[in-house]
Amino acid sequence: TILTCPMSYYLNYKQGIKLKTEKPALAIGSAVHWGIEHDTEDLTEYYNTEGSFDQANNYTKDQLLSESMVHGYLKHKDEIFKEILKDLDDPDKSLELFDEIHELSIDAPLPSKKYGEPHNFTGIIDLLLYTNKGFIVIDYKTSSQTPDWDKYLDQIYRYIFLLRYKFPEVPVYKIGIINLKKSMIRQKQNENQESFLKRLKTEYDINDDLVNTHIYLGNELDPQLVNDYIDNLSDMCDTAQMIDENQVWFINYKEANGIYGKSPYWDIFYNTPDCYVLYKIKDTIFDEDEGDIVKYRDCLPIDIMTVKNKNVLNHFDQFKAEILNNPNQSIDSIFSDIKKKYITDDNLLTQYLNTYMYELENEEKSE
Repeated sequence: TILTCPMSYYLNYKQGIKLKTEKPALAIGSAVHWGIEHDTEDLTEYYNTEGSFDQANNYTKDQLLSESMVHGYLKHKDEIFKEILKDLDDPDKSLELFDEIHELSIDAPLPSKKYGEPHNFTGIIDLLLYTNKGFIVIDYKTSSQTPDWDKYLDQIYRYIFLLRYKFPEVPVYKIGIINLKKSMIRQKQNENQESFLKRLKTEYDINDDLVNTHIYLGNELDPQLVNDYIDNLSDMCDTAQMIDENQVWFINYKEANGIYGKSPYWDIFYNTPDCYVLYKIKDTIFDEDEGDIVKYRDCLPIDIMTVKNKNVLNHFDQFKAEILNNPNQSIDSIFSDIKKKYITDDNLLTQYLNTYMYELENEEKSE
């Protein structure tokens, strides 16, 4: 993200600003991954706990499609894994499966050419199968069409790099991409959700083209290309660190409307009036309605100002640091100093003060 559009990185990872309603493609992908990991096509629990914008109370079309996609995967799972677990030396035999691990996070030091310390490079493998011939890496994709498999090679090289470091004694035997295509059928007029879901599931039962699998064999992947990619990845990370350290947060307008559609920050980049209402921001704050601390709040105009102004106080942690750094000053005096140093919002400062007092009261009670 930081190399594609530094401002998107800044808004997402530095400011914690996100759309209140996740883009449909991302929402479907996350739900499908959850269903596969939990081996169920009933995604009610996912939408109750992970869904956004009142999804728990609304059985959306996205949920219907997500559940039918997981249904299609589970329907074809046995035949998919039978193919994946074939022994290359004897296709009539199956590999011995010792373990399968979902959502495996791996860290590895990536050498830096510019900085003294290596970068800490992290990857998450959707599914890792440990067999008698080595690892089989499985990655799940959701898309609207059969993908160009070669475009995933860079991601595959990352997996190989991470696994080589973490488990140098275990070879990567195969890497598989399982792609779940989105059905193009639409809900008919006056068709209820139950009937539409049934039609969707039937489509995945009978249409083999909606579940595609591609296998890359470990010995087919050119070791020199893997090494060249990792070398280039080092340059990429050095550049990313340089951008971060120097806070070069520019907007890449070309990427704002790229091949995957509009950026989630399109409205911020193009100054859509009152666009702050579309977003939420990660911020520790006391919510009077909840009667407790919450991790996100609705964005305010001041949050959008951070695109062009670096001296904005719009996070509780900033406010708390000002108080802790001036323990002998009165609150009024601290407020006065804050307003001289930062662009502020009076109502937000009041909320931060309430949050701080709530924290103090809870600390006293626990003592």
